Amino acid sequence: VLWIFLAAMMLGLAVHALLYYPLVAWVVGKKNPKVYLGQGADAILTAVSCNSSLATVPITLRCLERMNVSPQSSRLAACVGTNLNNDGITLYEAMAALFLAQALGYDLPMAKQILIVLASIIAGAGVAGIPEAGLIVLPLVLAAAGLPDHVIIAAIPLIMTVDWIIARARSGVNVMSDMLVAILLDAGQPAPATVP
Repeated sequence: VLWIFLAAMMLGLAVHALLYYPLVAWVVGKKNPKVYLGQGADAILTAVSCNSSLATVPITLRCLERMNVSPQSSRLAACVGTNLNNDGITLYEAMAALFLAQALGYDLPMAKQILIVLASIIAGAGVAGIPEAGLIVLPLVLAAAGLPDHVIIAAIPLIMTVDWIIARARSGVNVMSDMLVAILLDAGQPAPATVP
């Protein structure tokens, strides 16, 4: 059953990162997906390899510079985003909580599922961009889902067996999200006035 969770989690992160982000960068931010993914590859691969969006900030800034994103938009999105804009962790928390609850036989009505989504958003915004941060806050989201403490304590080791792989993917998604925000901020800036 755990391999199903791993496959679903990786597929969800891949769709979000490789379809949604490039599409938004292209349609709204006017950056070709080839530029977004190609020029951002160093930051994405660094995040995946070191499992930290925070450690990747200098490389993210260099990648955004190569994409011709203004320094103001780049610094704001990369520096603030690494602490508040953690889409990978938000997706992970919600999917892991729902998976564990269903795998352990807990029926989650719609109100509990909405509570899980809200707790996941708060966890994603409140966690640092450090390795394994998503796993650290997962018990809080599981508690918000109403799972008893003894079940949470038993469930975390189950998730830990595949978390090493998922953690790297979610770090890559977090960095891609920071780059996308920088592109969108830059696209929203007024064009500089030209002197006749």
